[in-house]
Amino acid sequence: MSKALDGINIVEFDSNMGAAYATMLLAENGARAIKIEPRGGSRDRGTPHFHVLNRSKRVLELDLDDHAAQGRVAELIRWADIVVTGFTSARLKQLNLDYESIRGISPRAIALGVPPLGSRGPDADFDANDDLVAARGGITGSQWARSGNPVALVFPAASYSAGVMAATAAVAAILARGANGAGQPVEVSLLAGAFSLHTGGILRHEKMTSLYHGPQDPLGPIPVYRLFEAADGKYLFVACGNTTFWGKFAIAIERPELVGDPRFENAPWGIAQEHWQPLKDIIEPIIRTRPRDEWLSILRESDVPCAPVMSRQEFIEHPQTRALGMRHEIEDPTIGRMIQMGLPVFLNDTPGEIVGPAPAIGDDRAALEWLAEPTRQSPLKTEVRVTEKRPPLDGVTVLDFASYIAGSYGPMILAQLGAKVIKIESLEGDSFRHFGFGFLGWNQGKRGISLNLASDEGREIIHGLADKADIVVENLRPGRMRKFGFDYESLAARNPRIIYMSVNAFGNRGPEHNQPGFDPILQARSGVMAAQGGHHGHPVYLTCAVCDYGAAMLSAFGCVLALRAREMTGRGQFCETSLLQSAMAFQAGEFAFYPGRPDMENGAAENRGRSALSRAYQCRDGEWLFISLSDESQLKALLTILPGLPNTNWDTAATEPNEGGLAESLAEQFAKLDREDALAALYRSGVPATRVNHTRELFDDPQVVANDLIAELPHSDWGRVRQTGMLTKLFATPGTIDRAAPTLGDHTDEILREYLGYSADRIATLRVAGIIK
Repeated sequence: MSKALDGINIVEFDSNMGAAYATMLLAENGARAIKIEPRGGSRDRGTPHFHVLNRSKRVLELDLDDHAAQGRVAELIRWADIVVTGFTSARLKQLNLDYESIRGISPRAIALGVPPLGSRGPDADFDANDDLVAARGGITGSQWARSGNPVALVFPAASYSAGVMAATAAVAAILARGANGAGQPVEVSLLAGAFSLHTGGILRHEKMTSLYHGPQDPLGPIPVYRLFEAADGKYLFVACGNTTFWGKFAIAIERPELVGDPRFENAPWGIAQEHWQPLKDIIEPIIRTRPRDEWLSILRESDVPCAPVMSRQEFIEHPQTRALGMRHEIEDPTIGRMIQMGLPVFLNDTPGEIVGPAPAIGDDRAALEWLAEPTRQSPLKTEVRVTEKRPPLDGVTVLDFASYIAGSYGPMILAQLGAKVIKIESLEGDSFRHFGFGFLGWNQGKRGISLNLASDEGREIIHGLADKADIVVENLRPGRMRKFGFDYESLAARNPRIIYMSVNAFGNRGPEHNQPGFDPILQARSGVMAAQGGHHGHPVYLTCAVCDYGAAMLSAFGCVLALRAREMTGRGQFCETSLLQSAMAFQAGEFAFYPGRPDMENGAAENRGRSALSRAYQCRDGEWLFISLSDESQLKALLTILPGLPNTNWDTAATEPNEGGLAESLAEQFAKLDREDALAALYRSGVPATRVNHTRELFDDPQVVANDLIAELPHSDWGRVRQTGMLTKLFATPGTIDRAAPTLGDHTDEILREYLGYSADRIATLRVAGIIK
């Protein structure tokens, strides 16, 4: 069966996890990928992350610093459609892998860069790892803890995010190349990946207020959207994400009067902060009266979203996980039998495939066979006019029926790539509009139409739009779109070229496919809450909604894959992803099970980092920095900067825990310095370190500003709003951000005129009849 990226060749130069993940995702959708590793193999070989993120590739060993290798590198670049790197700008130039060098060899090649902190700015040449990027990108600083101090996540979230976004950008560049045959530089930094995980929080406006006040609760944000301990000491998450579920929950715990209690008016999200603790004090003792499984049964019978806190191993063996094909056994030539995740996106007509395990080092023969084949590249057009610099998805129309984050953010990514996105809402609007400014972070760049979807006239409007659309995105529970006649089969019968992306909690098949679900439901089930809490503490709610954002990013990836497939087949198709799949895709390296697997579930509610030499420390001025050392030379430099530290060697220091004696000594020394002074000394000495940014500090960070990761946009009600800027950069065919999120029905008249040719009188009649807003 054909795949979306058939005919595409990729060369990836061993660098970081984001670059490796992007290449894997492309390879498992039909591209042929060769990974270039240094002689003796990548430094990451033997780690679970390496053996997951390098599936479906072939390997070739080269010493890139040896001038004699340049001929082979040039041969690889001529063979490739996409060249993937994760190096800094300086390292790219040193290796002759910068875009100008690549273009000189092959003008058709797309140079996909996944640099740590972006290719511009004062820290463009800082080779930061994922821990440092998470600190700089606001993830570490925004994770909730009772202390209010930074908390490091126990998995490389920024790298996974950048990998999915980079794969999406690469496919978009392939689509753009089809217009004239020319390649271009494309960039998605690890820092942009970090931003992509909390766009709803990266907002600034003078009238913006925080939804959450008071102490930060690592069990959950509000009293009825949080973790609870049951009678048997086991935890479950209850996710009353809207008023309907709040009412059902109150009945399920036999306290229906809570719904009418004036203290809890506007529940669940609008409860006044002074009433949060009283409501917790009511609910917590009730949940402690029964064992967890009994509560799960009661709540599910009442249709209340809930989930047990599970381990990763329990989750990968669950029947629903198996039903979606997300448990995959593979025979790794180095490690042996492994259990890994399956494919995180399904394309019904051009499905992906796990081609094989990560290749063994020294097995160059398979890669050389590909290079020896005759090239299949089409000729490059001789003239590429600057005036043809249109966004890669220019001319693509997307109907966005989605709400919440998991549904809405994917179309926003497509809008940044140039698609015309129409947000379709009921007359009541997206339920996440009550998040105020947060709504802007998931719906940027769209136009909006509001109408009565249940009316004949409303259905006529939708069918008319679908006839002219390229993509439909929806995230209703399975079967709900069919009730309106907006399911894939109905729309494809009218428009066979339509691409239909379904995003839901548990997929469209399996024993629990119809269960309601929100981000923390899958956080709880997928093991990330347990891993972040560690073996001896309570589970931890991740402030970064990794399952929601992950599903949205995967949906955008699936949409561009389907567009590429449509170029070959002329047909659209049904595509899907889910919170379940994203929960695993954004812990891809952690979902690796084999004898001798390292412990990756060793977090804590107040986790400052992985070790004494890779963690956050507070400075004299109250600000935090993050260090992450990787070799003996860096330790020697640190001992010189901080002479008060006890003398130690690398073998000993590298194994020191994050709360041991060395960590205490480092904390004492950094407490004597202001952050900027400490960072300046660390930079001069080559010790990897960065500031720990809180979300509010991102707007003025010179590295963020230099890479255009913040945009200022006009909003109909609020005026100028600062928020996330362009996260995927295609330099020859740049995307656009034209507007902030629409108000409810903001562009109804405009859309009806432009797409359906409705007259002013007809629009006025529909408005009077209550069909449109």
